Amino acid sequence: MSEFEYGRQILAALIPIALTVVVHGLGMDLVRLSFERFGKPMLRRAHNAGARTAFMIGVVGIMILSHFCAIVIWALTLLALGLLSGIEQAMFYSMQYYTTLGANVHKLPDPWEGFGGFEAMTGMLMFGWSTAVLALVGQKMHSIDD
Repeated sequence: MSEFEYGRQILAALIPIALTVVVHGLGMDLVRLSFERFGKPMLRRAHNAGARTAFMIGVVGIMILSHFCAIVIWALTLLALGLLSGIEQAMFYSMQYYTTLGANVHKLPDPWEGFGGFEAMTGMLMFGWSTAVLALVGQKMHSIDD
């Protein structure tokens, strides 16, 4: 029986997966702290659409930065494993797979072809987490209008 094809890939993916979850968790915690510091006081004041919009732009900015940090983590992993030759190529590959666009412009060496799938799975979960947090914050920011 041949070696489990994804065995090494799963083990290699554990580190960027864990780092991605940590970085994203820190980003979502920053969103929570921002809501406590800035969002809740807005709810006690008269309706101010401009302030709410500015706050939501900040929340989305934090989320985008969290996702970008994850893309950097995966790109650095690709470089550390010697799967791609340069940071530009690694960042482009990582951006494609993390966002699940999967344009597949750059191909990994044959034994590592499926590695991008682990990044894509992680990206989907992180986008889901962000979406849940964004929906919750948005709902709370507009609950005063009800």
